[in-house]
Amino acid sequence: MEPVAVELPAAALELIEQGEPFDIAVLDMMMPDMDGLALAGEIRSRRSAQELPLLLLTSLGRLPQSQSSSVFSAQLAKPLKASQLYNTLLHLLTAGGAGEEEVEPVTDGKRARSVLRILLAEDNAMNQKVALRLLERHGYSADVAENGLEAIEALERQPYDVVLMDVQMPQLDGLDATRRICERWPAESRPHIIAMTANALPEDREACFAAGMNDYVAKPIRAEELAAALKRAKPLKNGDVGSDRVEYVNLDDGALQSLRDLGGDDFLAEVIDAFLADAPELIATLRRSLDEQGTEELRRAAHTLKSNGATLGAGEFAELCRTLEQRAKAGELDGASQLVEQIEQEYGPLRDALTALRSEPVS
Repeated sequence: MEPVAVELPAAALELIEQGEPFDIAVLDMMMPDMDGLALAGEIRSRRSAQELPLLLLTSLGRLPQSQSSSVFSAQLAKPLKASQLYNTLLHLLTAGGAGEEEVEPVTDGKRARSVLRILLAEDNAMNQKVALRLLERHGYSADVAENGLEAIEALERQPYDVVLMDVQMPQLDGLDATRRICERWPAESRPHIIAMTANALPEDREACFAAGMNDYVAKPIRAEELAAALKRAKPLKNGDVGSDRVEYVNLDDGALQSLRDLGGDDFLAEVIDAFLADAPELIATLRRSLDEQGTEELRRAAHTLKSNGATLGAGEFAELCRTLEQRAKAGELDGASQLVEQIEQEYGPLRDALTALRSEPVS
């Protein structure tokens, strides 16, 4: 069925009342006469989520689940990327519309490839092609080993941040290969090992973790599960990474583009410079005010860092600061020291990412 576009909510409701067999409805949050949330409520009174999944497009930030989970199957932030919209529509059409999904944006290719060095250990040629294509869709590349022995030999030649390890392989399977890796490399220089297996029973998961694997994705591999597993992995901090290696954090492309839309690359550079100028003192204030039990000063510094980090698309950094801000506001400082330490650790890679972005040539 060809897509149908309407400009007014009333026209959309009229089509639905006429029984048009739509597979999915994409709603903008800001519309005349009726916003996207109100329109979604009207649609839900006529069709269920299974009958008609709803996708919300909004530039206002993600709506809380208390407002949206009963009506929307997914949300996307504007401005949209074509690949992001395509992946979300594909997911909704193939997975059904029940329950809201947290849709992760596709990471910018150049930045993602700088983040993780990946080794794919997989003996099946078709599975290799599928895994490599999924990685490519999320901006990653990988070297390939066809069994556990080749995987270990590859690690001897160079460090990898992540090994996607098939469990069933000839010569040396994934479990035994993982055990040897854990025996041979200390934790601080050992890759993050993600099991890949068609066996999804609890005892299979337990066997993977018992062997020393860090994470698990089931076959056939789903794009969103692989992306989530890679997001949980971190680059090694002490490997021989080469002179051009920079440890990056993921920055939200939508947030960066919004800043470019306001004033181009020069304005983005100014915002980055302002953040990098203020952040060290604000982070020092976190530690000082925590030591002095100054909850209000702690809250203000955390709030500023949260806001500035979110503006630049540093989601993980902003979330840590938000959590610390809430604890300071409530006067609950148990665990605050650990949060400050995490913020301090997260700032280093964030500073490097923004500095590199600041110096990128304008395309």
